[in-house]
Amino acid sequence: MEFLLEHLSKDEIHSFEPQFFRIYNEEDRKSLESLLKSKPFIQVHDQLSTQLDDLMKLKRPKAKPSDTELEQLKAAHIGSMSMLEYGVWVYYPWSERLVHLLDEAEFVEVRTNRNIYKITPEERDILGKQKIGVVGLSVGQSISITMAMERSFGEIRLADFDLLELTNLNRIRTGVHHLGVPKVVIVAREIKEIDPFLKVTCYTDGMTEENMRDFFTKGGNLDIVVDECDGLDIKILLRYMARDLKIPVVMDTSDRGTLDVERFDLEPDRPLLHGMIDHLDHTQVKYLKTNEDKVPFLLAMIGIDTISTRLKASMVEVGQSISTWPQLASSVTLGGALGADVCRRIILDQYHESGRYFVDLEDLVGDKEKKQDNEYTYIDHSAPELTEAEMEHLALSFAAVPAELPIEKEQMEKLVTAAGFAPSGGNTQPWKWLYLGGRLHLFHDEKQSASWIDFKHSASYVALGAAIENLKIKASEIGIELEETIFPAADRKFIATFERSAASPTEYLPELRSGLDLRLTNRKPGNREPLSDDVAARLKAVVEIEPLADLQITTDAADIQRVADVVSATERLRFLLPQGHFDFYNKEIRWTADGDAPVTEGLDIRTLELSETDKTGLRVASNPDVIKMLNRWGGGAAFEKLSKKAIASSSAICLISLPNYDPLNFLKGGQALERAWLLANTLGLAVQPLTAPLFMFARLKYEQELAMPAKMVQELKALEQNLHQVFSSLSEKQGIFMFRLSHADEATIRTLRKPIEEILHISEK
Repeated sequence: MEFLLEHLSKDEIHSFEPQFFRIYNEEDRKSLESLLKSKPFIQVHDQLSTQLDDLMKLKRPKAKPSDTELEQLKAAHIGSMSMLEYGVWVYYPWSERLVHLLDEAEFVEVRTNRNIYKITPEERDILGKQKIGVVGLSVGQSISITMAMERSFGEIRLADFDLLELTNLNRIRTGVHHLGVPKVVIVAREIKEIDPFLKVTCYTDGMTEENMRDFFTKGGNLDIVVDECDGLDIKILLRYMARDLKIPVVMDTSDRGTLDVERFDLEPDRPLLHGMIDHLDHTQVKYLKTNEDKVPFLLAMIGIDTISTRLKASMVEVGQSISTWPQLASSVTLGGALGADVCRRIILDQYHESGRYFVDLEDLVGDKEKKQDNEYTYIDHSAPELTEAEMEHLALSFAAVPAELPIEKEQMEKLVTAAGFAPSGGNTQPWKWLYLGGRLHLFHDEKQSASWIDFKHSASYVALGAAIENLKIKASEIGIELEETIFPAADRKFIATFERSAASPTEYLPELRSGLDLRLTNRKPGNREPLSDDVAARLKAVVEIEPLADLQITTDAADIQRVADVVSATERLRFLLPQGHFDFYNKEIRWTADGDAPVTEGLDIRTLELSETDKTGLRVASNPDVIKMLNRWGGGAAFEKLSKKAIASSSAICLISLPNYDPLNFLKGGQALERAWLLANTLGLAVQPLTAPLFMFARLKYEQELAMPAKMVQELKALEQNLHQVFSSLSEKQGIFMFRLSHADEATIRTLRKPIEEILHISEK
């Protein structure tokens, strides 16, 4: 057995041409006799008599001849020939079958009879002269076989380099005996078994730059090319050639019945793929090696906004729980029907337009009233905008009399500008400033920060604390002494009041002044260069200017990896939780590109430093239905990729903690954070906040109704314990802010801030 398997001839695997024997010809008769003697196991199929029955009937559509009359008609038709001699014997070497058929003209007449008048005899003859090229044989197989059944071509050229694998059998109609056989050979064989008189040319190397002109022109130019290949470079190059030769291109993507038609025969200047890739450099596509390089072309081609929800969700899982994009036999079969139909109508001059079309069965044949579910529920957290009148009322209730030594307007603008450079979660900038009576008053504008992640305003208080710290450093720089009052009123929206003091100004952290303009978030991967003991000591010193604050720093690689695992898993849970998902896409992220207007609120997508693949994943995952599916499947692991690698490349992970979970501690923590951040940036270190776990753990601890599945709650609890293993202070103190430090390349772009006019109100009262 092993010997036989090892010595199967290459011809037996690659053969697809049958042999014809017309045994009324003496030479053919002897050849067939010799074949039968050498292979007595050949299966013989002789149904010529029934074929002649059909021929006699179709020639007499009005009559209904009896069985006796049929025999008489057949005898008269074949004349002096015997039934064995009439017609042609066709031998299929790959299946060892010998089939007795009507010869070509009569075979075509009988085989296509049931097409009449959907395809007239005249149209059949036109179709029989066409040359069709098919590149790629998944959907391409379906289109090829459907066109062969309708006899919509006389010659077909097939190009695919791939061999049939078991995973192909979910969508390619063939048998397991063809595993390991070239796809072009399988399709060619099936066409020949349907109609041995059709001409089939196979390109077993697939389409390449080298054979492309041969494919398009050898033996006469193609009339239509069907593009179903996977290679981006070939997709584009074949369109260039099709346009040059004025040959239309048809493509089906086997999702939502999406069909593209490009009539280069009628529109020789038509842009490739309807202009969807005009913004990309086509000349470079063949040099693209990585998925990151290819993603912009792929997205433009498939139309990321119009693919089905299931395909979007599946894209997120590619490389996680599945290895490649899914395709279904029903979609491939539908694509075969659509492609074959359009090709036929183009050939018959019945269709003349170009475009992208959708024959979406789920839309066409589906419930008109969609079933309601509770899989994606959320609260759109909101708050009214803080008005100038409210701020004035609170400020005057604290200090109705103008300051004895007012802050000058020029000084005030410098102070507020510096404060506005402070970091805030999601770049919400939850502050408003009021200049009244020579004093500066800081307020929390809850409209800016209202979200699920800002539990009990803790993230906002950290940001407001950072703004206070910037203001204090700037005041020292411009030579004024300020007296501050934190939470001057019972209303916690009123954060602080700053009044100029007559005391001589004292130097306050002059080494951090340059950092006010430098400070930014940098999420780029680091080089793992160790953090020196001296830098660690300096960071600890500036944080612990606040006596109650504690800074823990870990540089241990295992600890850093543990933090990377905790943060990335928490981010996954946040994306999969409908509330977290809603907030991220509706309150935080801003989809921008080069040339767009600057983003002054929210996070510019470019600041996340994501690969094109990851940006695509984020965009795809913006659809709530995608999140519902990922939750049903237990998927979403791809979300962990967004940050895990960068965090693992850090030089250090730092945690600021204070004794209690209360507004004052978070304000102090924000000030301590800003001091550390400014110092790190002035020392050339990149800083990235890692705060989501702390805020989610706080919600886990202090909120009764978590509005998340029990399984998610249990995972969060486990992640919290893992983080405690790195930072022991979390067992006794409240984690205020966690961040990573790294030696990294410059950030692609910095997060911008709203203009001062939008955050500062100058009162004349």
